[in-house]
Amino acid sequence: MRAALYARVSTDKQAEKYGIPSQIEALRRRCLERGWSIMPDVAREAFVDDGFSGSELNRPALNRLRELVQQGQVDVVMAYDPDRLSRNLADLLLLDNEFTRYGAKLEFITQEMDTSPEGKMFFAIRGAVGQYEREKIRERSMRGLREKVRQGKVLSGSCAPFGYRYNKNKATLEEDPETAKILRLIFHIFVNESLSLQGLASRLNHLQIPTPEGGDRWRASTLSTMLRNETYAGRLHQFRRYRVEPKYKVKSLTKEKKTSTALRPKEDWTTVQVPSLVSRDSFEAAQRKLRRNAELANRNAKRKYLLSGLLYCSQCGGRMGGHAIHGVPYYQCYRSYKTDNIPLGIDGLLTPCCCPQIKTASIEPQVWDTIARLIRDPDFLIEQLHHRNDNDSETREMLERELELCQTRLRAIPIEQKRLVEGYRKGLYADFMMREDMELIQKEQAELEKRKAELERQLTQRKLTQSQEERIRSLMKKIGKGLDNLDFSGKQELLRLLIERVIYNGQNIEIQTIIPAGEQLHPIHREG
Repeated sequence: MRAALYARVSTDKQAEKYGIPSQIEALRRRCLERGWSIMPDVAREAFVDDGFSGSELNRPALNRLRELVQQGQVDVVMAYDPDRLSRNLADLLLLDNEFTRYGAKLEFITQEMDTSPEGKMFFAIRGAVGQYEREKIRERSMRGLREKVRQGKVLSGSCAPFGYRYNKNKATLEEDPETAKILRLIFHIFVNESLSLQGLASRLNHLQIPTPEGGDRWRASTLSTMLRNETYAGRLHQFRRYRVEPKYKVKSLTKEKKTSTALRPKEDWTTVQVPSLVSRDSFEAAQRKLRRNAELANRNAKRKYLLSGLLYCSQCGGRMGGHAIHGVPYYQCYRSYKTDNIPLGIDGLLTPCCCPQIKTASIEPQVWDTIARLIRDPDFLIEQLHHRNDNDSETREMLERELELCQTRLRAIPIEQKRLVEGYRKGLYADFMMREDMELIQKEQAELEKRKAELERQLTQRKLTQSQEERIRSLMKKIGKGLDNLDFSGKQELLRLLIERVIYNGQNIEIQTIIPAGEQLHPIHREG
C-alpha cells in the first residue's frame, strides 16, 4: 500500500494542539504498524500546508497531493483528523469522493473510516457537527469582538497605520512621535504644494525619508492609501471588510495565503475615536486635492482637450470627457454610455444621461475668451464679485436659509436627547439601543455644529475688502502678461488654476471660477 501523509496548521494556537511534527510522527507510526510505504512530496516526507486555512481547498500541498492521486500513484491518503484535511463538510465529502474515484481511500488517526453506507453517514454527521460547532464559536467570537469595538477598543496591532503604535494593555492606538512627524509632513506638503502623488514620492525620496516598511523608495500607491486613511483624522473604521471567494484562483507555492476581501456597506462599519495626527480640515483638503488630481489626469488621451476634468453635465452631475467622431473632437457625458457609472431610475432601471454632445470648437474658445476677459479687465471681475456678495443676492439668501435650518435642527436635538433618556428610565429602551441612538444623535449634532460654523464664516466674509481688491488686480496683471503667447499646456494650466468647473446643460454654459487672491474668495458665475 502506497500512503501519502497530509498535515496542516493555520494559526499559532492550532500549532500547540496540532503541531506539524506531531501530526507527521503519528501518521508515520501508523504506516509502520501496517507496513505501508510512504509517498514523499518532493523533498519532504509528507504533504504539508503550514499557515493555510482549512476552509478553502486551494492549498499548494493539497493540490500536489490531489494530482498524485489522480495519476494513480497513491492507495491511501492519511491525515491526523478530518478537519486537518478540510473544515468544510462539502469539501471533505468532495475529496473523499474524488480519492475513491481514483482508487485511493481516506484514513484518519482520530477516527476509523468505514466505507459502508453506515460509516459514510457517520463520517458526514461528524463533519456536520464539527462544522456547526466551529460556526457557533466563530459567531460568539465575532460578538465578543464587536462588543470590544463598541467600548472603543482597537482589535489588534494590525489596525495601527503608519504614525501610530498599538497599546496592547489598553487595546488602543497611541501616537508614535517619530513617524507621526513624517505623516504630518506628508499631509502638509501634499495640501500646500502643487505636487502629484508621484511628485510627492520623489520629494520624500530626495529627502531620504524611510518608508513605513523601512525601505528607501516611496511609491505613489503607498501615499494614496495613507492620504485616504481617515484614521489620521481621528476616526478608525473597523469591520470594514469581509472575506469572499477570490474572483480568480491562482495556485501559490508560498506559505502566504492569498485571500480576497470585499468592502461592507458603510452602515455596517464600527468606528472608534483615536488620537488624530492631522486636523479634519487638513484631511478634507487632501481628499479634495486627490479627487481633483484624478479628474485632471491626462489618462493617456490620444487627443488634447482644453477642458479635460473641468466640464460637467448639469442634468446628471457627471463629468464630460472628450472623444472623437470621424476625426471631429466632442465632449460627451460619461453617464450617457458607461453603464457602470449610471444611477438607477425611479423604476429601478438604468437611465443613461440624455445630455447632447458638444463640439470642442463650440465650447473651448467661449470658455477661454471669458476667462481672458476677466484677466484683462479686473474691474469687471471685482464688480461681479461685489454683485454676487450683495445682501439681496441669491447666494447669500441660500446661505442664510441653510444656516436657519441648521439652527432649527440644533435647537431640537437636546429635546430628543431628553426624551430618549426619559424613555430609557421608563424601560422603553434596552441599554444597547439607548447607547446606539444617543451616539447617532451626538454624531448628527457634531456635523451640524461644524456646518453652522462654516456658514457663519462664509456670511461674515461676503464683502470684499480694499486689500482683497488690490490683490485681485495685482494677480490679474501678473497673469495677463504674455496671455496671447500661451501654448495649449499653458492655457490648460491657467484654466485649471482659475476654474472650479464648467457646467453644460445642452444649451448654456456656466463657468464657476475661483480667484486665488491669498484668501479663499467665493466662486462667481457667468452664463454664456
